Amino acid sequence: MPKVVPEYKEQARMRIIEKALEMFSERGFYRTRMADIADSLGVSKGAIYQYFKSKEQLFIEALRHHGGKRADVVRDFLESGSLESISTGQFFDEMLELRLGSLALNTDLLRETARNEALRKMLIGVADGWGRGLVELIDEMKRVGTVRDDVDSSSLSRGILALRDGLYSHLMMGADKSDVRETWVVIMGYVMNDVLA
Repeated sequence: MPKVVPEYKEQARMRIIEKALEMFSERGFYRTRMADIADSLGVSKGAIYQYFKSKEQLFIEALRHHGGKRADVVRDFLESGSLESISTGQFFDEMLELRLGSLALNTDLLRETARNEALRKMLIGVADGWGRGLVELIDEMKRVGTVRDDVDSSSLSRGILALRDGLYSHLMMGADKSDVRETWVVIMGYVMNDVLA
């Protein structure tokens, strides 16, 4: 039996996911090998394959985990204030700190999803999950009266995520962080003025 990470099964799985996130983000999808992840954890490659049958599966699980961490930050902001709190510079900074990706990773993903239908479908599923989570948060804000009842939660969710993704793309191409941060605050401020009750 291959060498297994010395913690309990779920803890070992999470260590693998965290290391994979770090390596995928730094190196990209193609240049990250399962053997490199195993070496950095001090385990055999076979130990990782006990938890994940392929690099694609590990990548998807890592994205899901990462999305959960980001959702927790959003939830914390909303619980400490209102939907308007996600339009702040502080929120932008915390989301930027959790941002997964580099130009190498995003370029690899565009290339890989163009030829790998299964991975493309999995990534769409992850992105849809992020969108549904934001819709649920917006709907909750509508129930408590923070957001106007007539706001289309799905459209608002897609718009917020599109703004985020577009600004992240600008950062990856070398845009000034303070300019991108200001754009987030200004545009989200306009959005909040229109949707808050």
